[in-house]
Amino acid sequence: MKILNNIQTTSTYTLSLVTLMMLSPLVDAQVCNKTQTPQTVSARNFIDPDTLTPITEGAPASVKDVITGLIWNRCIYGQHWDADTQQCIGSPMLVTWSEALSVAFDAGWRVPNIKELNSILDLQCISPPFDLFIFPDTFASEAHGLWTSSPHVPTPDPENPITTTSAWYIDLSLGKMNYHEISSKNFVRFVKD
Repeated sequence: MKILNNIQTTSTYTLSLVTLMMLSPLVDAQVCNKTQTPQTVSARNFIDPDTLTPITEGAPASVKDVITGLIWNRCIYGQHWDADTQQCIGSPMLVTWSEALSVAFDAGWRVPNIKELNSILDLQCISPPFDLFIFPDTFASEAHGLWTSSPHVPTPDPENPITTTSAWYIDLSLGKMNYHEISSKNFVRFVKD
């Protein structure tokens, strides 16, 4: 409660994301500040890829971003869409970067690059930084993120040829970009053109 006493209130009762980040461990749920205006997605930017109509109840397992034209799987790999409950069912699977690329290809999808994955973040929200109407059951995680297909290329060393040893991911807590060794495990959300 001491934290709450230190928060200055204004006539509009807005909180900064910094304050929301401090409070989020206490609430243990997604926190959004819709008065903030960073890059953000909106449900109105996504449609049913089959009917090309706005997403409503009974929506499909994938959604089309009308701005980028990309079709996104609503669930993280390892989960499957349940049309009756409108939820992702099952447990998301942790995979290495190579496994993510292989599984996506085998399933007729692909792993998004860093720019594509960044385009679906809702940066007005944290824990997780996604619109939970569009991507339900996306959870917050500080330990793991979502892989991208973008390799992290270190500064070239003339003595050693460049090999891909790490790749970019976006964390599931704040939506920040970082990189992990490709042998480490993260989650993945698939996309297709």
